[in-house]
Amino acid sequence: MAKKESTEWKHDIARAERKARLSRMKDAEGHKRKIESRSIWKKLTLSIVAVALVLALAVWLIASTGVVTKSVTAMTVADRKLTAADINMVLGNMTASEQYGLAFTDEFQNILDQPSQYGEGGTVRDDLLNQIMPGITFMYAALSDMDKNQFEPTEAQLAKIEEGIKGLRDQFAEMAVTSGRGVRGLLKLYYGPGTSMSMVERDLRNAMMINFYEEEIKSQADLSDAQVEAFYQEHKDQLDVFSYNSYVFTLEEDEDWTEDEKEEALEDLKNTAELALSDLKENAFKDAVLLHLSEEDAKALEEDSDSLFTRKARAEKITTKIYDFVKEEDRTMGDAIVIEGTDSMTLVEFKGREKDNFKPYSVRHILIANSEDEDKSDKALKMQADQVLEEYMAGDQTEEAFVKLVVQYSKDPGSVQAGGLYSDVPAGKMVPEFENWCTEEGRKKGDTGIVKSTHGYHIMYFEGYGDEPELPGKIKGYLVEEYLNQWISDIAENAQVVRHPFGMKFAGKVNFFDALFGPAPKEPETTVPQLAP
Repeated sequence: MAKKESTEWKHDIARAERKARLSRMKDAEGHKRKIESRSIWKKLTLSIVAVALVLALAVWLIASTGVVTKSVTAMTVADRKLTAADINMVLGNMTASEQYGLAFTDEFQNILDQPSQYGEGGTVRDDLLNQIMPGITFMYAALSDMDKNQFEPTEAQLAKIEEGIKGLRDQFAEMAVTSGRGVRGLLKLYYGPGTSMSMVERDLRNAMMINFYEEEIKSQADLSDAQVEAFYQEHKDQLDVFSYNSYVFTLEEDEDWTEDEKEEALEDLKNTAELALSDLKENAFKDAVLLHLSEEDAKALEEDSDSLFTRKARAEKITTKIYDFVKEEDRTMGDAIVIEGTDSMTLVEFKGREKDNFKPYSVRHILIANSEDEDKSDKALKMQADQVLEEYMAGDQTEEAFVKLVVQYSKDPGSVQAGGLYSDVPAGKMVPEFENWCTEEGRKKGDTGIVKSTHGYHIMYFEGYGDEPELPGKIKGYLVEEYLNQWISDIAENAQVVRHPFGMKFAGKVNFFDALFGPAPKEPETTVPQLAP
């Protein structure tokens, strides 16, 4: 009975609530109220505003986080798809390393918007993007080649990569502290929107992997004796050494001369040089030249007669006109010529040509020269050099004795700590006077002497030559680089490269809307082919 009463009570409460709701829906006269249209529009407006806010927030997130930049495909190289963010990484590294600036600051973006200097309708941004395209093509073509050949780095190489990545992280952390910015903010200035530290690390890892892979490619070059000899025969004009006499008859020009007077004086100078040329038939080179010099010039030549002879000079050390003469295949000893200049005539006599059998040498020296606060005369320096050499010759004349004098007298900071030693010196590293003394015929260990150069006076102690001539090793280096360059050229040319216009819009840009509604970068079709719509 109690349970029935409890249920009826609940029904009574529900009926009372319904009556109250119906009462509120009626007006004062008891009629049903009309629903106002304002409430519908109010709800609709609120809904539209809410949707707009959501859309605005979505656009802001897309623009600020660079989600399009790091997700839309801008290029395809070989079998790899590159986003605009991938391209921006390379652009940012290039502008920073070349010290142009940070590519994605507002200031630099303004520079990139300026008109191109290389073609109408383009911008500086287009120019820089075009500049990095070959490097991008090679990078990703090389990565594809590595994958194809299943290249695996060694444990030591992997350790170097991890060490490099750690150093990179430390560098950015230090820059963040110094600049007062977060690492993420720095990355955006360097590489633009959508980049992350993981992408920076990825690119460093890829770059180091490519370097290691290049070493693998180099090891495949043919360095056989036959290949070395073939390379020498093909390039012997650039690899041989040449010996010759030369003297420059110089025009002593009067500033008041007319053009006709200068031309006449040059003709007289030419006649003088040609007379000396004719006299070579019956005279040694020095004597033939002396016959046609003034007393003052003859005296100067007598004091520096060694300057007439150039011994075993390499092609890169010879002036173009002399080189063109001495390298001729049928050139024989004694051949001579007068080479005309704008204000001089050079008499040249060919003495010989041979294969460069230069061997790296080791030598100790004591440099006698003025310190910054000294002003000794050349005569005083020469006297001191003679005295130091005499001190050595009066002693034990051993290597150890020479080293003691190095410590006591030498002004060469580059070698004094090593006892004056320069070891395994390659061709062309030292000044000519220094090298010529070391490479004279018959030079042997323990030889001493004094050499004058632009640095001062060198008291020399010869240690000896290396076991092998330098040239074969140099040729092998050329062959390795030639092989590597051919590989680089082949993989870059064979890689299919496609530019995707929509994705390229975001390359090199910070402003999302400028990228979205602006044109794709203007680039040569031959460098990066346009993707057909």
